[in-house]
Formats: sequence, C-alpha cells, structure tokens
Amino acid sequence: MSRMKLGVFGSAFDPPTLGHLDVLQQAATCHDDILLVPSAFHAFDKNPQPFSLRLQMLKCFIDDADVGCPLEVCDLEATLLEQNPDKPVYTYDLMEALARKYQGQAEISFIRGPDNARPETWKRFYKSKEIEERWPIFTAIERVAIRSSDVRRILESSKVADDDLQQGLNMLLPSVQAFIMNHNLYQTGNS
Repeated sequence: MSRMKLGVFGSAFDPPTLGHLDVLQQAATCHDDILLVPSAFHAFDKNPQPFSLRLQMLKCFIDDADVGCPLEVCDLEATLLEQNPDKPVYTYDLMEALARKYQGQAEISFIRGPDNARPETWKRFYKSKEIEERWPIFTAIERVAIRSSDVRRILESSKVADDDLQQGLNMLLPSVQAFIMNHNLYQTGNS
C-alpha cells in the first residue's frame, strides 16, 4: 500500500488570495491532501492579523476553494510557538514536527510559492539547504500575480465605496471577501 502524498503549504495567509489558490491548484496535481499552515510568529518580522482571524479566513477560503484534492487547515505552528514563545516557528521545525506526526503514514513535501522560490528569499529560510535535502519541494510557477501585501495595501487605502476596494476584494474568494468586510479588516480608511 502506498503512502499518502501530503503537501505542506505555509504562509502568513494575511489574507489568503487567488494567488494562494493558484499555487494550491498546481500542487494538487502531485498531492493527495494539502495542509495549509498559517504562520503563528513570522520569521521575517511581518506583523499580520491575529492568528485566530487568519485561521478563520483560511476556513472560509477552504469552503470556496476547489483545487482537486482535500485541503486542511493546520494550526500546528501555534502549538510549536507555545512550546518556544518569543522564537519564530521556522519551516524546518514545522516540517520536522509534521514528519514525526505522520511518520509511516505519509510522504511529506513542502509546497513553495513563486515568491519564496526566489533565491534571495529562499536563502533567508532557516536551514533551507537541509529542507531541500530532507523533503521533496514542489515549487509553483507564477500564473496569478496576486500577493497578500497587494490586497492589504489596496484595502487599507480604500473607502467602502471606492472602485479600488472592489479591485482588492476581487483578488480573494467570495467567502474571504465577506469575512473581511464583516470584520472590517484592513480597511483603515473607513471611519
């Protein structure tokens, strides 16, 4: 019996976008199941929305996402952070913890988006060479050039009636759009 091919896709998911969806659609062709792992304490000094809100957005995202294999939100980074507060949870540590958890049950691979695949970014990853040596890496190509930072920038500078706001929301799945609007996230231009 062959082992399940389990993909691990980590990101801040702040918010999850159509760019993330495209990476997942590409990765689904090589995986039986994909774990979406939001960062609990980002190693690159990002200051995202609270972890609980990003988990909720990811659950909305999964409700709308059709990628060709099951998606599952994994909050393991929060557990790893509790074990070592004040220290970022590195991809290597996450992969190692997942390898222990799924030992013998799954072949685990790391899913890397095109932004993290750039050599100048990838070399900043803690133990990037060890990750490459220990786990298969699926690298998506850039087909949908949408970044969470673009969405945040547009939403933060827009008023509710602005066409720009709709442009930012159109970079998201409908359930994520609704979640953001219902929770008034990113829209500092609204008073």
